Formats: sequence, structure tokens, C-alpha cells
Amino acid sequence: MPKPQLKNIEEHLQFLVGERNPFTEPDHLEKTRLYIAKQFQDFNFSVNQEAVDFENSRSFNIIGKPADTQSTQKPFVLAAHYDTKPGTPGADDNASAVAALLEIARCLADHSFHTPIIFAAFTLEEYGFIGSRHFIENAVTRNETFSGMISLEMLGYKNSAPQSQTYPPYVDTEKYPNSGDFIAVVGNEPSAQLAQRLAEGMKQNVPSLKVETLVVPGTGENFSEVRLSDHAPFWDAGIPAVMVTDTAFFRNPHYHQPSDTLETLDMEFIRENAEAVAETLKTLLHKK
Repeated sequence: MPKPQLKNIEEHLQFLVGERNPFTEPDHLEKTRLYIAKQFQDFNFSVNQEAVDFENSRSFNIIGKPADTQSTQKPFVLAAHYDTKPGTPGADDNASAVAALLEIARCLADHSFHTPIIFAAFTLEEYGFIGSRHFIENAVTRNETFSGMISLEMLGYKNSAPQSQTYPPYVDTEKYPNSGDFIAVVGNEPSAQLAQRLAEGMKQNVPSLKVETLVVPGTGENFSEVRLSDHAPFWDAGIPAVMVTDTAFFRNPHYHQPSDTLETLDMEFIRENAEAVAETLKTLLHKK
């Protein structure tokens, strides 16, 4: 299987980084949509672009499906959002994850899985997961559901300094590192098995990558800090879903700031995360 390449990740980021917002920078949001769709097409995916209307704006979810998805199994979704808050170039949030999504898609494009995979780039995450909610609602109207979901949410910021990592108040900090040099896999109780299998696979496939797991009680409805990505609508729909994240504002001082720039990212960290997820999906989805 091809491996994620640094040069590809860097190329994607060079294009993606910059404000991507339907109200303040609609042109770059649109160019980003076209870029992602073109990448999916280059991988020979069938591409569906779902129009998402919100407050007199229209943007799109971009859904890529590999050609060999003839299966009776419920599909699995790998997703990242591509919009930004106004006033930020959104390098870590969330260009880092979109670049990883594209590299994972490239690496898995020619593989047949027992459980089919869908690659999704969601819009309007920053406005309350509007794009992913729309995706779920559309699926429900077609009587479709999903076997599971991974949301890639900020994969590029790493800080090995002591005390560089903080946590929500309900997390036992004795059990977790105080330096921000790991990737986190976050689930709720219905997603606990998925979270554990993904985290273990990521560790095994990329031993240099530090991986920590957090599973919040119940369906996660009372833990707002770990609901801040596109996995949340899947949780609300009762679908197992996890977030893979560098923990955002618990580590990255540039979160939602003009300083969330390309220069702050650790490219090798993004590449390792992409490789770890890509390799683990082969096991999770039972390669034919």
C-alpha cells in the first residue's frame, strides 16, 4: 500500500491554508471545494457534492466513494471539515486534517474493503456542525445508516515542552501526559470499542506516534469540550464515532486566531497521523 508522503501533505497545505468561510472568504471556500473534489476525482472516486444552505449562503459537503463499494455492509465514514472561523487562515483547524484526509484517501483508493468506506469533507463545522448534520439527515431520509465514523480534527500542532498540554476539568490529569506531543482518540461509551481498536492500531502501525484515548461517559451529551467536531451529530444519531485530534485549544495557542499559520504546523506529525489512520483502517474495515 502507498504511504502518506510529506511532499503531498505540504502541497495540499500550501493550497488550503487561508480563510475559508462562506460569509467572509467565500471565494477561497469555493476554490477549496473544487480542489478537494478534483483530488477525489483523480483517485477515481465517484463524487457527490451536497448543497448545504445556511443563512443565505450555499456551500457543499464533498463525498468521495471508491469505485469498488458494492457491498451489503453499512459504510464507514472518514471525515474532516474544510471551513474556518472568520479571521483565521485555519492551518491546524482544519487544513491539517483535510491534507491528511486526502493522503489517506489516495493511499486507500485502490483497496477493496469488506466494509465500504466513504471519504467526506464537510462544510460549516464552525457554525455548529451544519454540514455533517445535513449529511446525517439526508442519509436518514434515504433510510441509510453507517457502521462508524472518524472525524479528523486538527492533526498538526505538537509541543513537547512540559506543561504544554491542558485538559477539560473532568479528565484525570494524573493519567495523561502534561506535554502536547501525542494524538488523542476521543469517543463516548457506544464508541468505546472503535476508539480502543483505532488507538491500538495507530500505536502498532506507527510506533513513533504517541496515542492517548479518552472515552467519556454515556453518549457524551454532557461533555461539551469533546463534542466540538463533526463526530457529534453521529453520536446524536447513535452511530459509533470518534474524533482524532491534537486537542485544539487544550494545546494550540493559535486556535481560531490569525496566527494559525502554516509555520506553526509539524508536518511529520501530520504524516504520522495520516499513516496511522490509513494503516489501521485496513484492519478495521477488513480488507478483502
